Amino acid sequence: MPLHPHQQRLRDGETVIAVNLGGRNPDVMGALARGGAHIAFVDCERSGIGLDAATDLIRAAKVAGLSPMVRSWSPDPAVLVQYLDRQADGLIIPHIDTAAQAAEAVEVVRYACGEQALDKSVIVQIETGLAVENIDEILGVAGIDAFLIGPNDLAYSLTGRRGVTTPEVTAAIDQVSARLRAAGLRFGMPANWQQLAQFQGRGATLLYFPIEWLLERSLAELGSQLGIR
Repeated sequence: MPLHPHQQRLRDGETVIAVNLGGRNPDVMGALARGGAHIAFVDCERSGIGLDAATDLIRAAKVAGLSPMVRSWSPDPAVLVQYLDRQADGLIIPHIDTAAQAAEAVEVVRYACGEQALDKSVIVQIETGLAVENIDEILGVAGIDAFLIGPNDLAYSLTGRRGVTTPEVTAAIDQVSARLRAAGLRFGMPANWQQLAQFQGRGATLLYFPIEWLLERSLAELGSQLGIR
């Protein structure tokens, strides 16, 4: 399959909106595409959906014009290959702490897809203190399309408290962002509205939204217009 236009946007460093579907929700694909989303983030790590559901979501995303990418519940190559065999456009690999782990993720795509590996996207997540320590080695691995910084897990790794914003956490995010920006690599973060300008100021072009954030904001705006509290 040729490279999806939204994958090309990602590689070109244009702003890309990725929406975590939050479960088995194929019927939302059309609305997301019409609303301007680019990537259907099929989350098999946190939502608990299985391979059959992921397959349905991949197919629905393609019909709607979105680029489906899967975050696996396991880094096991035998698991990752299954999503690629079901025509996911790419993989989102959580908890990449070392260059060796990053290289293994890239190699899985090459093994599974052969000559079509160039048409697949690899996004690795940076979300631990160890990953921050190893960031220069990780970003030197060829074949990675983008990096997704996980502020919540990174905060837990550094402070023992998930989601907190401390000078230590902010400094770690700034350090990783600066390294990636200096290397000319694409990266992103969860696009919380209050932090969106700050993220873009750091150079983030991959903006990640859980679908519940979009719903909560839309319903809050609707309630405000209707005078409902």
